[in-house]
Amino acid sequence: MTSLAPAILVLAALACILLALALWLFARARSGDNRKALHENLQRNLDIQREMQVAPLAMPLPGNAPGMTASARPKESSVRQKLEDFLGYEAWGIAPRTLMLMACIGVALSVLTAFHGGLAMGALVLLVLVLLACFGIAMRLSRRRAKMLSQLPAFLDNVVRLISIGNSPHAAFQFACNNVPDPLGGALQHVSASLNISPDLGQAMAQLERTWGLPEFGLLAAVFRMSTRYGGRADLVLERVSAYIRDRQSAERELRALSTEVRLSAWILALLPIVVGTMIIVLNEGYFMRMWNDPTGSKLIFVAGGLQVCGSFLLYRLARLK
Repeated sequence: MTSLAPAILVLAALACILLALALWLFARARSGDNRKALHENLQRNLDIQREMQVAPLAMPLPGNAPGMTASARPKESSVRQKLEDFLGYEAWGIAPRTLMLMACIGVALSVLTAFHGGLAMGALVLLVLVLLACFGIAMRLSRRRAKMLSQLPAFLDNVVRLISIGNSPHAAFQFACNNVPDPLGGALQHVSASLNISPDLGQAMAQLERTWGLPEFGLLAAVFRMSTRYGGRADLVLERVSAYIRDRQSAERELRALSTEVRLSAWILALLPIVVGTMIIVLNEGYFMRMWNDPTGSKLIFVAGGLQVCGSFLLYRLARLK
């Protein structure tokens, strides 16, 4: 046991460093993305105004393409922005302090398990906790997306009413954002704040689609972009989009009601081995430790864990109907 203590401490230190680095990146991305977007939009507007003021007085030089400004140069996307778009951290709705507390608790449990059961047991517990955290975040994100979609038709109806009484799409969008509850209200407030700098509503909704991963926001971005560029009756298109979202939600609710038995069976079959194994460990710890300390028994435990993960994934795919 004493020979494993340095390795366990090194593993715990590396895990703490990696978790702290990841949480620092998440917190920095969350606090800096909005500021970066506002700065870029402000710089773009200043460049456009400067170009409009200089264009009547200056002639384009030979060999230089007219209208080229610093804002038109290609910009490389940062690694932080790619990480934010891939993970969708803003859509989780979890404070960085809460994530840090969860990470510290998981590392502490893994270290305690490693001291009592060895390095392999500690690594196994850490893997299980990471999987449970990912599963919980995925479930929370799914619920927030479903709630957001249920709030979206009512918001679109308010936008349609405001457009029908004479407001522009941008003004109607900003007026309708004021009384929308979370999580849709928080997301729309970011879009409304960006509209105070840049009037490109289509671009703001496209950014919202990348953050939340909902194709409905991409559809709204296309509607607002076409309305800004070519004009037309945006209120009629938004009304049809609202009706489409309501019809699809009604069909999804009916499908979930018809597939309740299948999904319940999948949950029971996936959780039954985990509950039985946990009860054996809690009620008869000596039996499990004898099996864990045996070379063949530890291999069987790892094989059973792998089969459990594969079986749970297959049951999830079978019960996930769209």
